[in-house]
Amino acid sequence: MALSAVADDYDQNKPFGFCTVSSRTDATVTYDITGGGVWTYPLPDGFDASTVKVITSTPGKDMKGDIQNAIKNGNTKVIILDGSAGDFMISKPIGFERGDKTILGINNARLCTQWYLTDEDKTLLDNATAKDKNGNDVVGVKNMSTNSGDNLGGTVNGQSISEQAEYMTRKTLFAKYGNEDYRNAGIFSLNKENVIIRNITFVGPGAVDVGGTDLISATGAKHCWIDHCTFIDGEDGNFDITEASDFITVSWCVFKYTDRSYVHQNTNLVGSSDSKTSDQGLLNTTFAYNWWAPGCKQRMPMARYGKIHMLNNYFSSTIAGNCINPRKNSEFLIDGNNIAPGVAHYYSQSSATAVTWTANNFIAASSELPSNVGSAVTVPYSNYTVAPCSDVPTLVQAGAGAKLKYGDDTEVTTNGFIQWAFNTGVEGQTSTLNGLAAEGIGETSVTLGSHLTYAGKKTSDIAMTGFTINDTSSDDEANAGNAVCFNFTVKDGYTFNPTNVMFYATRFGTDNGKFSSYLSYADKTQYDVCGETLAYRDNGKTSSSDATATPKHSEVNVATDDAKAMTGKNALVIHLYNIPYNEANPKSVGLANIVISGYVKNLTTGITTPVRFSAPANVYYNLSGQRVDKPTRGIYIVGGRKVVIR
Repeated sequence: MALSAVADDYDQNKPFGFCTVSSRTDATVTYDITGGGVWTYPLPDGFDASTVKVITSTPGKDMKGDIQNAIKNGNTKVIILDGSAGDFMISKPIGFERGDKTILGINNARLCTQWYLTDEDKTLLDNATAKDKNGNDVVGVKNMSTNSGDNLGGTVNGQSISEQAEYMTRKTLFAKYGNEDYRNAGIFSLNKENVIIRNITFVGPGAVDVGGTDLISATGAKHCWIDHCTFIDGEDGNFDITEASDFITVSWCVFKYTDRSYVHQNTNLVGSSDSKTSDQGLLNTTFAYNWWAPGCKQRMPMARYGKIHMLNNYFSSTIAGNCINPRKNSEFLIDGNNIAPGVAHYYSQSSATAVTWTANNFIAASSELPSNVGSAVTVPYSNYTVAPCSDVPTLVQAGAGAKLKYGDDTEVTTNGFIQWAFNTGVEGQTSTLNGLAAEGIGETSVTLGSHLTYAGKKTSDIAMTGFTINDTSSDDEANAGNAVCFNFTVKDGYTFNPTNVMFYATRFGTDNGKFSSYLSYADKTQYDVCGETLAYRDNGKTSSSDATATPKHSEVNVATDDAKAMTGKNALVIHLYNIPYNEANPKSVGLANIVISGYVKNLTTGITTPVRFSAPANVYYNLSGQRVDKPTRGIYIVGGRKVVIR
């Protein structure tokens, strides 16, 4: 399954909007935005693997050089940022020496600035003092003037600063750090053409007024698509588009700030100055299906000169001082947006050329939409669908941000419940499992109720030989433990690293038993997962004799940090033992929600993919543990419940 989000039919999983055209008015002047040739993952069959660079984060290392070198390389078209080993720490913004690139994040790829604003920094800024224009003392930079006309600035590190708040902030931090490297706490400096960036979380140092950098600064960038990214705590802005950038689409992104930020939570600027008349006719931008989340205060966006299409965005920051803000010579088409309850300051405009609010907008704080300005605004493309504004909160909150799924990453909800009686003579029952979880994982099955090797007397039919179960001291085969073998095969050319094993085990009856579990490798080695006593409980008290007690699950949820990589045919083996055998009244044991999670690595490309696969869902088992396709009369277990078919 290609990269896609859960967002009905509105997430097209392909470029749309202004990034696909080359005119702000003429729909016939299209642009084929391709990035590095693809924008989905896994990469399609036949794609030239030599043009792909996979970069895995290295804890404690500055990853700027690795990513910068991949962008510089003319042979590298697609850069996969694999976050499976942790965050990518970035010392200063990464430049784009070349365009025609696709950058895709997988495995929760997070690009984070190395420097961040500390609580000590904030205390220093709160205690900073200065005089206002009337000569009165002002304590705390949050209370100081941001008006350059007040002439209350000064010089820091050889630079003249006109605004008092910025001047005192930089003066205070310079005194602590002895340099101003912190002003470079950004991630990407984007200034090339035909670039696609998807599925990455950008984490900044916290907003602070130092005239610093943005998480992404688009300066002179052309035909770029930024999709399904999350922007948190940008220093100066989260994502600014300035300096004659043009034909940009920003879709399905989340912009927010946390307590790490101090002041200046101004998230998206389009056009840097009213006086920059050279931007006239440029800066054409589509903002579609984005979420301006809690913590945002200004610029959602604030724009000059460009034509801005605001399509089906959601605004929920109740501390906002201004959300949509058309400024000098800009044109805005505002269609299908939803402004949540509690967002009071949602719109203002100053010197805009034209603003069109369609009827398909919702503002909780107002029964009327703002007045339109100038002539009706239109856009030169139709490759989009407008959702009803009432659907936007659910749609955007579910789909926006760096949450694209790839591979067939099965989400576990209610899985099949397997119950069988011990020593019924029915062995080796095998059923196909649901959730074939990704490339690299082959056949999966579960074998129920079969003995493994016990004192050399019996071998299961799945050839898991060489293991002696932890059983009673008896040599009686009837007392030998039963087992569930959760089998899976790792295909040639792949390895599987298990990271977690989870299941529930339940006793039905009055006798305590035990279970142990391990991952069984193809080379006959094993990794112990867990072993404990099976018990039932009533009101939190363990009982050993009360047959009316309600059985509860014994839960296993273990991180397999030390387990080695797997190849070939493997199994999760769950032994159940020390349960007295009674031929006339066999004991029953239930297992539910058997789940193995981890990463499959493609040994050719080096790409890792998350995998989660589990026991069957919505299938029937009789009380002997046999899976039945068409249950007749009797008692069956389905979805974790006992079902009676009459």
